[in-house]
Amino acid sequence: MRKSLLLAALALSTPALGATPPEGVPFEPRRGFFTETDLGVFFTVGGENSYSNAQSYVQLGIGYDLTERLSLGAHFALGSSAQNCFAGYLPDSNVCALSDNFTVAFGDLTAAYHVRLANRFYLTPKVAAGYTRLEPRPVDPEDGDPGQSINAFNAGLGIGIEYATSFDHFSVGADLLGRYIIGPNIMTFAVFPRVKYTF
Repeated sequence: MRKSLLLAALALSTPALGATPPEGVPFEPRRGFFTETDLGVFFTVGGENSYSNAQSYVQLGIGYDLTERLSLGAHFALGSSAQNCFAGYLPDSNVCALSDNFTVAFGDLTAAYHVRLANRFYLTPKVAAGYTRLEPRPVDPEDGDPGQSINAFNAGLGIGIEYATSFDHFSVGADLLGRYIIGPNIMTFAVFPRVKYTF
């Protein structure tokens, strides 16, 4: 009698167990207000030397996920161009008319679109636009003090990946971001891993 009751109970409970996902409710990454810290490498292309030496790059950002797929952000970034001359050489020499080493500071607004590739894993194409400060002046040696800084607008495109970790709130990823500085006509690239915290 007891065996019959036990078998009946198991038979009735099997459909319910089969309908429950192995981990309970399906995983959904956090969306909302976030901050991020990014460290990587930065370089410029073009100029007399074709490309600069790779230098350190740091970026801090805040943003908000408007939907599951669309995010907006504001980012401040700092990099430097080393050994790449954009002002041309002095006559009959290999000496740059201005400094071939300069810092590049960005203040940008960004928009990213999240394309789901797999559970927790996303492809993140993005656009960026904002303001740039270059110091000291790397172009136009005839325009004033060569040691002063100049400001210009920038626009860029990027591609990245993002993974929602098993640690609640944290995502990690990596980006390649190219920006064109309008006016000085300097192309820059940054490659960096990302650590994102969503509240």
